[in-house]
Amino acid sequence: MDRPTAHFDWQDLHVPAPTITATNPDNGHAHLFYGLNIPVLTCLENPKVHKSPFRYAAAVNVAYTQKLGADRGYSGLISKNPLNDYWNVQTWQNEPYTLDWLADYVNLPRTYLDQRTRLEPIGLGRNCTLFEYVRLWAYREIRLSGYLSNDFFIYYCQQYAKERNAQFEYPLPNNEVNAIGKSVGKWVARHFSPEGFKLWSDNRRNKSILVRQEKAKKRNAEILRYAFNNPNATYKEIADLFSISIDKLKHMRELRENRNSHVHINNRSYINAL
Repeated sequence: MDRPTAHFDWQDLHVPAPTITATNPDNGHAHLFYGLNIPVLTCLENPKVHKSPFRYAAAVNVAYTQKLGADRGYSGLISKNPLNDYWNVQTWQNEPYTLDWLADYVNLPRTYLDQRTRLEPIGLGRNCTLFEYVRLWAYREIRLSGYLSNDFFIYYCQQYAKERNAQFEYPLPNNEVNAIGKSVGKWVARHFSPEGFKLWSDNRRNKSILVRQEKAKKRNAEILRYAFNNPNATYKEIADLFSISIDKLKHMRELRENRNSHVHINNRSYINAL
């Protein structure tokens, strides 16, 4: 926080006390540290790392940056060393925080609630956003032919990461951008290929077909059950109720066979007494 009152503004802004603060004695600017009782892994490019805890931590980080008026361009990689005697260091909170505890004092960004959207690209939100940009781009790009080697694809991922990072109001440091691009590129190059993607696409399509067939069976059963329990219902009434065309109804073999056993009086259908 780059202002003379940085180390105690949190009190007036009604946020929890930092675990410690490290303040510059010359101008009052300070780093505020919030210790977590459970660490959150930030190496998003590792496929074994769960993304939800990091997204939660990033959302909290974005909210605190906004509420405290902290430096939106701060990358989080370098801080005032609280073990160095030059800084004025104070301890405010001995018990480590949970993310839920910290989140109770701020309004999390709306974008956090919708997993399909990206967090505001400040603080940890930039890491999350850049990773998503590069990851989704790499999944599509690896399907194209023409890459001479995996190393070239990884290099291309790094270049794309730099392009997207340059669009941030406060870009991430170059070494962090390269690390994200390299890790994403290595993982995608190892696990994806045009042939592999075709197999994945075929499997996904077949699964989708099975799901649609199962839904169709359930809907047909509902239609037949309704038609049996409501013998006076016309094709049009049934079609309107189930949002289906009359032609499709008439092509349902089970319904057609059932209707063929009906007698028709005044253009309405009645089930024969059995």
